[in-house]
Amino acid sequence: MAEPASTRRVIESHEIYSSHLWEDRTIKVCLPPGYPSNGTYPVLFCHDGNEFITHGRIATIAVERMVSASLSPMVIVCMAMNPRLRSADYDISGERHEAYTRFVMEECIPFVEEQYAISPAREEWFMAGVSLGAAASLSIHLQHPDVFGQLLLFSGAYYPPLQERVREATNLSGLSAYMLVGRQETAVETKEHGTLDFYHYNRQMRSLLEARGAVVDYREADGTHVWGFWQRHLPQALDWLHERLLSHRA
Repeated sequence: MAEPASTRRVIESHEIYSSHLWEDRTIKVCLPPGYPSNGTYPVLFCHDGNEFITHGRIATIAVERMVSASLSPMVIVCMAMNPRLRSADYDISGERHEAYTRFVMEECIPFVEEQYAISPAREEWFMAGVSLGAAASLSIHLQHPDVFGQLLLFSGAYYPPLQERVREATNLSGLSAYMLVGRQETAVETKEHGTLDFYHYNRQMRSLLEARGAVVDYREADGTHVWGFWQRHLPQALDWLHERLLSHRA
C-alpha cells in the first residue's frame, strides 16, 4: 500500500561546491508535509547530515511528529560530512575548522535561504550535532551567537581546547541547549585521542555553560556512544525544540 502523501518523506538533495573547503558537499533538505505553503518555516541544521537521516531517522521521526502536530512544521537541513576529514572540519583544533565554519555560514546558509522558505527570525533557527558534530555546533554558536542560539547537543566531544574556549566566554545568556549523554559513555574509543570519558566531558560542559548564563536542558540516560542511543532520544530533543518554538511565538 502506498504511503499517504501527507506522511511521505520529501528529501531534496543538492551538491554545493565549497570554495572554502575546495570540494563538493552534499546537502539534503527534509521538507515538512504540505511544503510549500504561505509563510516561512523554522529550520534545523544538522552536522553529519547523511547519518542523521540513515541512522538517526530524523526525517521519518520528524515528519511523523509534524503530522500528529507534536512538532511544528519545519525544514531540516542535513549537511553531509567528509569521512576522511571529519575531525579536521568539526574539531576546533582541526586544521579546517575555520574553513568549515565559513562553509556553513557563507555558503550553505545562503543557499538554503535562497532555495527554501525558511524563517528570517533567528529565534526559529536551530543546530544539531552528535559527538564532534555537537562540538562544532557549540563552536559555531561561540563565533556567531546572533545566528545560532539554540542547539541540540548529543554526547558532545567537548575536548579541553573547546572547554577552554567556553571558559573564556563571559556571557552565554543567549544560548539555550538540549544536552544528552549516555551514562555508559565513560570509555569512548576515538581515532585521534584514544579512549576518552565523554560522560564527564558532558557534565563538565554543562557546568561551564550554566555558570556563564546559558539555559541548559541536560539529560542523562543509559546508553553508549552509538546512533541507536541518539535515535531513541531524538523524539525528546524534538519535543524540546517544539517547546522553544511555542515559547517564541507566544
